[in-house]
Amino acid sequence: MQEVYSHIFYPSTLNELLTIKNQNPEAVIWAGGTGLMGKQEMKRPTLPASIIQISRISELTKIRRTERFLEIGAGAVINRILNVGQHVLPHALAQAMKLIRPSVIRNNATLGGHLCIQDVRLNLYSVLLLMDASLELKRSGGTRWIQLNRFFNKNGDFQLKENEILTRIRIPFGNWNRQIFSSDGNPYFDAGNAISFCVLADIRKGMINDFRMAIGNTGKHTVRSIELESLLIGKKVPLNIKDVSSVTRMHKEWLEGLTGELTPFQRYRTARFIFWILEELLP
Repeated sequence: MQEVYSHIFYPSTLNELLTIKNQNPEAVIWAGGTGLMGKQEMKRPTLPASIIQISRISELTKIRRTERFLEIGAGAVINRILNVGQHVLPHALAQAMKLIRPSVIRNNATLGGHLCIQDVRLNLYSVLLLMDASLELKRSGGTRWIQLNRFFNKNGDFQLKENEILTRIRIPFGNWNRQIFSSDGNPYFDAGNAISFCVLADIRKGMINDFRMAIGNTGKHTVRSIELESLLIGKKVPLNIKDVSSVTRMHKEWLEGLTGELTPFQRYRTARFIFWILEELLP
């Protein structure tokens, strides 16, 4: 059998990367390769015909903090983000990163690569979605910023212009004094059972000022209900029995309508998680 080799580009600057991508639109951006190779179960994985290896571009690995947000280069490796940002990373985001296993994956996987997997939303997506993260997208001759929720269309496909590349992720610092992230199962190999939960809440002086919840690892979509989140905003904690009963009932009705987004097992796990949130986390 004839060997098939990939053509690999090694740009050392961001401008060089954009030029190469403009001249070779079919080339695949390659950072750690964990997402591209993760679903390939054969002993000898198949590589793209044309690859742009971005590990030499220092501009894509920078991490910086301002008073209002944390900004992370798309090429920053997960374990490095955990180490550099250990005192400033929001708790839920740090927890989601730590649950990317094993450690060898975190040593190679990048934040940008994690977000750019086409057919599944992994751990960090739901957390960054709730935190109103924004993305810097560059191409030869132009730069724009978009909210993460606009990165994919309603069908779960990328909303990228021709030859556009994700270069930075900006995460605002929020007033979240209740944060939790939990996940179970592998979305690659056990998609019907894999699921993740993220909750962010701002509770002060016995009042819920803000509440957000997302259910992830469900194929191309992250499940969220703004309407149900708003039910809890303005409530006093601990919730009284009437509020718990009402919110639980409405969440149950909502889950019953998610037959296309969640499997029966995922809906069961979500119902248990919501009950735990109402009974344990909010008080």
